[in-house]
Amino acid sequence: MARSKQLLIRQRAKPPAEANGALPQSTSLPLVGLGLPTSLHEKLSTQKTYMPHIQSLIFFLLWIILFPSSLAKAESLRVVLMERIGQIRLTSNRPFFSKTVSDRMAVEAAYTSALVTKMSGVAINETDTFEKTVIFTPQRGGRLSVNGVPYSGDIRVHAKNGHLMVVNEVDIEQYLRGVIPSEMPHEWPMEALKTQAVISRTYALYQKKENQNKEHDLPASVLGQVYKGESASHHRTDRAITETHDMVVTYDGELALTFFHSTSAGHTEDAKERWGIDLPYLKGVSCPFDRDSPYYQWERSIPLSDLEEAMAKNGVKTISTLTPFQYSRAGRILDVRILHQGGETFFKAEGLRRILGYRTLPSTNFRINSFGKIMKITGMGWGHGVGLCQYGTKVLAERGFTFDEIIPYYYPGVVLEIR
Repeated sequence: MARSKQLLIRQRAKPPAEANGALPQSTSLPLVGLGLPTSLHEKLSTQKTYMPHIQSLIFFLLWIILFPSSLAKAESLRVVLMERIGQIRLTSNRPFFSKTVSDRMAVEAAYTSALVTKMSGVAINETDTFEKTVIFTPQRGGRLSVNGVPYSGDIRVHAKNGHLMVVNEVDIEQYLRGVIPSEMPHEWPMEALKTQAVISRTYALYQKKENQNKEHDLPASVLGQVYKGESASHHRTDRAITETHDMVVTYDGELALTFFHSTSAGHTEDAKERWGIDLPYLKGVSCPFDRDSPYYQWERSIPLSDLEEAMAKNGVKTISTLTPFQYSRAGRILDVRILHQGGETFFKAEGLRRILGYRTLPSTNFRINSFGKIMKITGMGWGHGVGLCQYGTKVLAERGFTFDEIIPYYYPGVVLEIR
């Protein structure tokens, strides 16, 4: 049976060096021929690192006792929590320490609270470390909080261009505990939550692979995945993460790029038309399942002054008209044509969403009803439209479809693997 017609779940062999609810009955849906998994197996993956602190064997042993995570970590991510800021307040229920990227103590002190600022390097409680990067590690059983928000793992603070960038280095399964309930309501069907867990895990690992030579893997916002740390976790989403542990989406043996959005309102988008990303599993599929989404249809009244202010940075002033110029095959606007004081400008519709704000312009599937001092528009859907539709996923799960049927519907030809 061809792969596009059959769902396979495979387990990769361990590399030699690694020590490492009831649902409604299904109704009719064109998901014919999708196979079901016969078994799932879990593996633990432990990556060992060692802190070569030659000056003090005692300090080395104490560090092992107090911070066992520094020796054994599962797959971790570097998530940008904040950037271009002046200071943060770090607190913890247990003492925490600071070290450099070479595992040398940045300041010979333990803290339960620290004000971190920028001096020549990263400064801790007004003491300059002269280091461009400082890593804060909690003691066993401790949790670091950044400005009152708790996070698992370490906090890396980078001094860059006169500001601070704050990165959470966290185990991916712990990361998902702060992502899934932030991206999907925890009361949704369990199969929908499992679907989100698998595609969010895959998306994060894909970004890690793409950004391995950078200081971070992805942001904690809609530009990556919304991540709110430990405070966002919920027992239902925790269950979804646990029951899909280590499961990812692949195509031709490689991690898939699992984009997702809230509401497609009819048909998902071809990533090649939207962003120039030509992948066989991101060509778009019919999605007639999300009509109950609160974002299926919407209206907006946008003051012309707001539009002109947003476009001014792009050299556009005193706008006369704004009209759609090019559409995708799924019916969304790709480019708009703007007539203004300086002439004519063609602008990406997705760029227009970004500068106006995603809540102001929820999608590029819209129609301009009138243009004057107020631009009145009606539209459909929420998000870029590429990949999986979350409200469609909710309905499919309510009809009895499982996560391993839903995923290959939205990403045709993919395979699920345990890694």
